[in-house]
Amino acid sequence: MPLLRPASLFGQTSLILSGAFLLFLVLVIGTVVRFILLPVAERSTADLAALMVLSVQTWAELPPETRPDFERELVRGHQIKLAPIGDGGALSPRSTPYLALLSRALETRLGRAVDYGGDPATPGWYWFEIPMAGRLFRVGFSAQRIHSSVPLAALIVLGLGALLTLLTSTLLVRRLNRPLARLVENVQRMGRGEYPQPLPETGPVELASLARGFNRMVQDLKRLSASRTLMLAGISHDIRTPLTHMALVVEMLPAEVDPALRRQMEKDLADMDALIDQAMAFSNGLVARHPEPLELSRVLAELAGNYQGPGRVVETAPLAECRVRASPPALRRVLGNLLDNALRYGGGRPVTLELECDRQRARIVIADRGPGIPREQRESVFEPFYRLETSRNRRTGGSGLGLAIVRQLADLSGWRVVLEENPGGGTRAVVEIPRDGAAG
Repeated sequence: MPLLRPASLFGQTSLILSGAFLLFLVLVIGTVVRFILLPVAERSTADLAALMVLSVQTWAELPPETRPDFERELVRGHQIKLAPIGDGGALSPRSTPYLALLSRALETRLGRAVDYGGDPATPGWYWFEIPMAGRLFRVGFSAQRIHSSVPLAALIVLGLGALLTLLTSTLLVRRLNRPLARLVENVQRMGRGEYPQPLPETGPVELASLARGFNRMVQDLKRLSASRTLMLAGISHDIRTPLTHMALVVEMLPAEVDPALRRQMEKDLADMDALIDQAMAFSNGLVARHPEPLELSRVLAELAGNYQGPGRVVETAPLAECRVRASPPALRRVLGNLLDNALRYGGGRPVTLELECDRQRARIVIADRGPGIPREQRESVFEPFYRLETSRNRRTGGSGLGLAIVRQLADLSGWRVVLEENPGGGTRAVVEIPRDGAAG
């Protein structure tokens, strides 16, 4: 099972900082335990073992009448109880790291193992059985003597560390994320064909350099776009001037010129002019800058009516109401180019126009009954000047820019355009428009 890794910058930063903090905490705790707590505990248990053995030895050497006073003094001064074993019951097992260290210290002093544990008659006390002078003594001390809140302290340290990690992550990510969020927003705006305002060139050196490089790139793109527009406008003017002259020459041809030849020349000139228009439109982007609420059923009904004519039949299924936000010129250009293709290559058969709508998106389907497009070429036809070798050539009217303009406008508008196989033969062009923020 793959490890889950946070996708956000905040989550990844928090994970890294938390991991580093936990590793540091483990190393600190291990170092403190090994080089501080363990030696201190060993010295403490050694001192307590010496006191316990000395107390038993002293008690055994005292006259019987002074032993009660000595026992009271042990309790008062050292919180230690001492008594020879009489008829007391067996000790119940108790196990803590401190008791184990104390047992080892007693074994070192006495040269033999000692039993230890708790006595139900004295709850809250730990007892050790120490042999001395042929007798067995029980020496005990209160559990409060070795009481510590190590688990609570560890929880407090972990909690404070987690809180500190969270605050550090929040401050760090906020400082890094603000300029990165602005950069992402500007990149998305550039993807829509807009030129964003310059980014502030402040903050850490790396982010300032990134912002400076992005601003320089935007300025370079602006200059490149302006130069391209000026160049294309000049080329368009230079080409259209002789085309206009040629059109005038065709108009002034003598009446005895073959009418079919005249019509062919006029068609060729019109095709060249249309090709220039399409090339200019593709180069300029035709960005849909001002989307507005649209009722798709009305737009499609109007479009279908405009395309009806001799040899051109556009059938529409019942169109339900479906409102979206879109640029009217961009939508009409996309659908118009797709309808042009469907009618041109549909073999003279009717073209079907359908509308599907749900809460998330609207789907516009334009289906023809022509020869269709091979699966491996359905993406290639969206490339500029790409034409299929069979039937879709310059002679049939294809310039290779119609679908390129469709894909460009769809990408800039946030739409999705795909070509599919029509179950009845031919091609289905599907335009998907998100309905987020649609009016109505």
